[in-house]
Amino acid sequence: MKNRIKRSMAFLLCAVLLTVSLTACGKSGSGSFSGNGVKILMVLHADDDGFLNTLADAIVAKAKEVGATIDIVYSQNSTETQMEQIAGAASGGYDAIICRLCDTSTALQMENAAGNLPVVFINNEPESDYLKGDQFVYVGSYEQDAGAFQAEYIWSGLGKPSTLNVIILMGEKLHAAAPKRTNAVKYYFLDNKVNVNYVFVDNGDWSDSVAYDKLNVFKITGQPFDCIFCNNDTMAMGAIKWMKDNGYDTHKLLVAGIDATTEGCAAVKDGDLYMTVLQDTTGQGNAAVESAVALAKGGSVASVSGASEDHKYIWVPFVPVTPQNVDQYN
Repeated sequence: MKNRIKRSMAFLLCAVLLTVSLTACGKSGSGSFSGNGVKILMVLHADDDGFLNTLADAIVAKAKEVGATIDIVYSQNSTETQMEQIAGAASGGYDAIICRLCDTSTALQMENAAGNLPVVFINNEPESDYLKGDQFVYVGSYEQDAGAFQAEYIWSGLGKPSTLNVIILMGEKLHAAAPKRTNAVKYYFLDNKVNVNYVFVDNGDWSDSVAYDKLNVFKITGQPFDCIFCNNDTMAMGAIKWMKDNGYDTHKLLVAGIDATTEGCAAVKDGDLYMTVLQDTTGQGNAAVESAVALAKGGSVASVSGASEDHKYIWVPFVPVTPQNVDQYN
């Protein structure tokens, strides 16, 4: 990631951890509040997730703007390591934690490890029962909206047929967004009384290469398809490459993605990707820092834009991206 200084950090119960940290100190920026004196630990599940790296950069930029200090550590997909990192936050002098869970089922364990420190979860949404207003909150976008946008635009792009043969490439099995985005596609078609034959549904693990390999498995079945729904743009890039390599027309057999990445937006411009859905990293990053600072000071997330009435969630809207508006996001 940009502007990050590598160093080692020792945490309680953890002898050696791979750590990347950045301290964003300085004068308060143009935000409506000051983060001066607030120290935040950002615990991320891994360092090889392109979308999460972009989100982390947005968080670091916002922390710098408001004068907060933020350090970043990586759990390398180990829930045990993640719990040890969080458990060491209080003794490390941190006032709040921003966490991307390795596994949403461990949310309660991480909250117990945090003790009295507030936790702002990002990117991988825990169950609502594990959240607590103004203490354990989630910042993100309402995942069902992304899937609904995909279904709406693809169905319209195909001329609103009464029947469809559909492929869905889902994200990681343990990621909360994958079933929500996928089920939203299915519910949209049910609500619109479209007879859908799901010819292939499998996890592509957010990866272009995995998506490509899974579609090679599908190819063996010899079944026809009308469109491919991908839970993110990276898998959509793999799907498009597979289609081109196998002689399919991406302008007739439509592909949808999510995230509005640089590659995704370029593919929308080229016409290979019919549409994508913007997950606003800047908006999510701003909301995560604002929430962490507010909670670190003993306050509430009520003043953060998008906060739910129960103060458990801060929602940042998804935006459909098509050839008509892609230049705004590329």
